[in-house]
Amino acid sequence: MNSWLQVGTDESITLTIGSSDMGQGSASGLAQVLCEDLMVDYARIQIVQGGPTLAAVAPIGTAINTVGSSVTRNNFWKLRDAGAIAREMLVTAAMNQKADLVRANFTVSNGVVHHTPSNTNLTYGQLASAAALLKPPASAPLVADSEFKSIGKPQDRKDIPLKVDGSAKYGIDIQLKGMLYAVVKHCPTFSGTLANAPAVPSGMVAAVPLSVAAGTGRGTEVAGAINAVAVVGHNTWDTWQASKDLSVTWNIPAGAANLDNAHFLATAQALAASAPAYVAGGTNPAGTCYTVEGNATSAAAAIAGSAKILDATYVLPYVSHACMEVLNCTVDYVPGVRCDVYAPTQSAKAALALVVQLTGLLESQITIHTTFLGGGLGRKAEQDFISQAVQVGMVVKQPVKLMWPREEDFTRDQYRPMGLMHARAGLNAAGQVTGWAYRNVSPSILGQRGVPLGATGDSQGIEGAHALPYNLGAAVTEWVSHPSPIPVGFWRSVGASLNTFAVECMIDELALAAGQDPYMFRRSLLTDPRWIAVLDKAATLGNWHAPLAAGHGRGIAIGTAFNTIVAQVVEVSNVTSTRMRVNNVTVVMDCYLAVNPSFVEHQLIGGVVHGLNATLYGRQTFLKGVAQNRNFSHSRMIRMGEMPQVKVALIPNPALSDRTVKLGGAGELGVPTFAPALANACYSATKVRTRTLPFFPNATMSD
Repeated sequence: MNSWLQVGTDESITLTIGSSDMGQGSASGLAQVLCEDLMVDYARIQIVQGGPTLAAVAPIGTAINTVGSSVTRNNFWKLRDAGAIAREMLVTAAMNQKADLVRANFTVSNGVVHHTPSNTNLTYGQLASAAALLKPPASAPLVADSEFKSIGKPQDRKDIPLKVDGSAKYGIDIQLKGMLYAVVKHCPTFSGTLANAPAVPSGMVAAVPLSVAAGTGRGTEVAGAINAVAVVGHNTWDTWQASKDLSVTWNIPAGAANLDNAHFLATAQALAASAPAYVAGGTNPAGTCYTVEGNATSAAAAIAGSAKILDATYVLPYVSHACMEVLNCTVDYVPGVRCDVYAPTQSAKAALALVVQLTGLLESQITIHTTFLGGGLGRKAEQDFISQAVQVGMVVKQPVKLMWPREEDFTRDQYRPMGLMHARAGLNAAGQVTGWAYRNVSPSILGQRGVPLGATGDSQGIEGAHALPYNLGAAVTEWVSHPSPIPVGFWRSVGASLNTFAVECMIDELALAAGQDPYMFRRSLLTDPRWIAVLDKAATLGNWHAPLAAGHGRGIAIGTAFNTIVAQVVEVSNVTSTRMRVNNVTVVMDCYLAVNPSFVEHQLIGGVVHGLNATLYGRQTFLKGVAQNRNFSHSRMIRMGEMPQVKVALIPNPALSDRTVKLGGAGELGVPTFAPALANACYSATKVRTRTLPFFPNATMSD
């Protein structure tokens, strides 16, 4: 019928979808969307992993990038149309067979077309061949929201049985006949390169120098630079040990001495105080200040004339992705003939383009097999590990699985950017905000990818800090590109995880300076009824006004990302300089329309865990270009007994959904508002304000 959907003469109904499965449940959610307008039971939909294409206008359903909490929200209406159009083609085939062109004489139920005058039935399978010959209509009527049987209802995820019985194939699970194993060893210093090709270790097949492929390098990783070696052997263990013991000499540039945290922080502090403004048509090098919204002069004047002035700086570190499944990719390359790539990738189309570039093969000679992902979090949208695997495959010319040991994952990541956010605001005698000046200084994710930055800079750097429905008086929002060349990338909730922390902590500080309740202060500033509804529900569900026991604190925060509004209330106790107890977390979300409320709830709870780990413990530090935290031993995660109670509530779906209203994402939205709600709760408990994360930077897994 189309690239989404196949209806078979055997009564099978198959949804082929190019998005990646990293535990978010979006493929099952799209099956729920499809079955609604196709008018079949959800259980009948089979999901097949689709592949990418480089076609200039890619068919719907192929090579969907799994980024930005976008799979469901970007494809909801497309897939509803696909189901409805296919349904009407099948009904038209039935009308032709019955020689009855009165559409009202036909009804559909679970893939069966009933002809009322003759009281006969035709199944979709019986009609499929004839329907396939028809020209698809431009549109078809959709099922009314009031008649939904699947959308908005809990359904079991179709991937769970595979993950329980072990039949789900992650990238690390791939086994091919005659396969070799490769383990990567990078230069430990960012910007370092290979000085001499090392000898092949005893018992190994090869030691392959690896270069940075064009388009995959970030920051210090310059295209063409040889910054790693892959040791190739006959099994994982021996190859891994050989890579550890490999004697390698690296060239370390003198500039690497400045790649350390102290230098990054000092640079950020200087740029927060003063940075040259963006010039249209100018070169605008790193260190440029971009005005995102508002006017700095007006904001400064309003603040200067205020009864009270608050000035605060918030600092967040680089953070590793720390996916449970390390980076890996399996390649089966036959020179001039074909290249099969098995990868846990969030960006299959980019992988296909890369393999074409590296091998010179035609697109038709390359197959990208997207496996399940044992965590993606943005890291597996990158192509560096795929590039390395293809390079090794082209040398050994037989199937090979390339893997990054955990230490390589931590020390050669494309990290969430560090950020320094400076906020300055004024209050009048009545406790109202008169002016607001906000500046984010952070490295540019898009800039490292060669994306030209316009007058407002990097959209990733200012997520969660602009177009906020707060009445802040004369306001200005700015972003300054930090020149640090440490590779940075997309991390679950990206810029919103930086900015929501700073904005919502500053709002809390303003509330306290005004002598007002933090929840009611926010409510008085908000101008958007949807935001107010989310905030109110979070306060109610989180028992905001309930008395607190001694040593307990409660904090609140609200924010937005990916068209979704989220508020959280966090309750803590036993806060010390080395630990705390997070007791309860309340999450309320308005994504406009939730296809499967249980999937959304699961993602929000998972986001709370992710945000909790990052807020308490997450950071990567650098000394002379060398990443210091090499494994989970120095990047602590919470234990099962430390998990808080989490309550989730969703603003109900609209009675009548509207195509013109943007759907919101869900997968990343549990993260951004957690950190400020926790910080505000800690202040409530201790009266000590935390403006730098993580709370416990020196914690280890032995604590």
